[in-house]
Amino acid sequence: MNLFVCIDDTDNLDSIGTGALLENMMQEAALQGLGRSGFIVRYQLFIHEDIPYTSHNSSMCCTVETNDRDAFTAFCADYLQSNAAEGSDPGLCVLTDDGALDYTPLVAFGKRAQTEVVTKSDAYAAANAFGNDVRLSEHGGTGGGVIGALAGAALRAGKEEGKIKGKLQPLQNKADWTMADFSAAYGVERFADEDGKEIAEDVTIRYLLPTKLMFQSGKVTAILVQKDRIWMPKPKVKKNKG
Repeated sequence: MNLFVCIDDTDNLDSIGTGALLENMMQEAALQGLGRSGFIVRYQLFIHEDIPYTSHNSSMCCTVETNDRDAFTAFCADYLQSNAAEGSDPGLCVLTDDGALDYTPLVAFGKRAQTEVVTKSDAYAAANAFGNDVRLSEHGGTGGGVIGALAGAALRAGKEEGKIKGKLQPLQNKADWTMADFSAAYGVERFADEDGKEIAEDVTIRYLLPTKLMFQSGKVTAILVQKDRIWMPKPKVKKNKG
């Protein structure tokens, strides 16, 4: 069966971060034959003084294919319990990925978590309405991470926009690409401009600088910008600290 798996609030300022933890957790699950995961999407949640977070208040979600949901969920719970950072408040959400389910109420909760302060009670109320299709659990501290975990899984299920974890690097000695070749090399399913409008015409892509892929309209999306009539992936600019 297919699942959405999301974790939140697993880190502290000295730890590897929630995205890296999810990546490691999925690698270990694969080694144990419990599931095969897809790319990780980062969802930005609400920034507010009443919400505790480490640096960005974002949750991380991926898809998983498994033959045993119970065993997989138990593994994830144990992994978080053992590997989440000291002082964190980890939450785990395992949501059934089923085209027959109407995720609208959950997506509404996820969008609320992006724009307002919501509580654990709100999260459990939203999850309980979906019965066994949602496994929501706390794994240390206050367990407040269940809010972001449910929100991230809901937003992913609703095909809402998020950033795909990791930076895409250009291949050496190859600057110009057809869209078809770029898609085949990097797993891109869709091309769009900075306003999110799909680029349907067949353009040549010049790829020289690192970029980030997006999850838009339910697809892996490359954002292209045009300079001097040349299309290129939007560069990922490194931000200076301090």
